[in-house]
Amino acid sequence: MEVEIRDSEDGTLRFSISETNPAFANSIRRTILQEVPVMAIDEVEVAANDSVMDDEILAHRLGQMPLTTPEGYLLPSKCDCREGRCSNCSVDLTLEAEGPGVVRASDMESSDTEVIPVQDKSPIARLGDGQSLKFTAIARLGFGKDHANWQPAVASYKYMPVINIDQEARDDWEECVEACPKGILEESDGELNVTDLEECTICGACVEACPDAIEVDGDPTKFIINVESTGAMSPERIVREALEILSDKCDEFSEKTDKL
Repeated sequence: MEVEIRDSEDGTLRFSISETNPAFANSIRRTILQEVPVMAIDEVEVAANDSVMDDEILAHRLGQMPLTTPEGYLLPSKCDCREGRCSNCSVDLTLEAEGPGVVRASDMESSDTEVIPVQDKSPIARLGDGQSLKFTAIARLGFGKDHANWQPAVASYKYMPVINIDQEARDDWEECVEACPKGILEESDGELNVTDLEECTICGACVEACPDAIEVDGDPTKFIINVESTGAMSPERIVREALEILSDKCDEFSEKTDKL
């Protein structure tokens, strides 16, 4: 198997893998979405809430705020405290505010300065004159398969496009060029060229416009994988942890089949 990093910036990682199959590419995607643990607000204890927002909606909004996730925390199910409230498996984010004004994520105080909202300007609630808001939000590690709050990233993959062009089939390529919605086809010196193969979505629009000259398909052994982190952790770390989880599962499967 070959791996090549295509792009890595602004919390997004794009890489290609070859000499593999769709099942493996999809297993990476599913593991990232469902089984890489990250911190998220799991419980909210509301002491005062005079805002127009119900407590349940407030808790839902807080749960959807991505939190930075350092290494070292335990899953509540693996912690000796058994209650999910000790410093080894949870973080308290407290807030006490009075109106008027907009209460934002940065107004919360965390018991661990390494676990904070990714977007500190995210609004929590608007308070009017005389209104107050006071709560303690409890963050814990969790899995995306249990709730979307714990999804660390948006992950997707696609086949590496394969575009075959019969340069002898046409003299005029204008119709083919205009048909491509991604604008990656251009005519030069009487020939049709692909300017950015990886941008092709294999939609087939160019084939419909020029069926006599163009064939588009996907390579079933090579894939482009995109990982866009929520900010909870770097995309590189997300992929690394996903691969470690997959490796552990394969080892466990192998051990169990050996006993059959």
